[in-house]
Amino acid sequence: MVRKHRGHEQIRKYFAQRINAFYQKTFNAWLKLPRPCLFATAVVSPKGKIVKRYRHEDVKTPLECLAQLYDKNLLQMNPGVTLLALQAQARSQTDLAATQAMQRARGSLFDSFDKAKQRA
Repeated sequence: MVRKHRGHEQIRKYFAQRINAFYQKTFNAWLKLPRPCLFATAVVSPKGKIVKRYRHEDVKTPLECLAQLYDKNLLQMNPGVTLLALQAQARSQTDLAATQAMQRARGSLFDSFDKAKQRA
């Protein structure tokens, strides 16, 4: 997912700190909270093989999947992180607004690289 948004070229050392700040502040929150994803359902075929099916009912955000796993006691949160805090953070913006904010931040980040290249 990161390569899809950043590309495959290598980054200069002096850009690394700004890129890391962007990923920690903006991109990771967008990636984990509001983005709808397809989750597979395993179905056994008549031949006995396990086949993954992606149904409309399986569309949910990673946070919704995390909440389901947390309710079933299949995972533990890191100290200081609560499910309620994550849900409040996800409700602060719609998925469209979060995506647009991430794209604006990414655009300004890459624009700053172009300006740095022009000065050099």
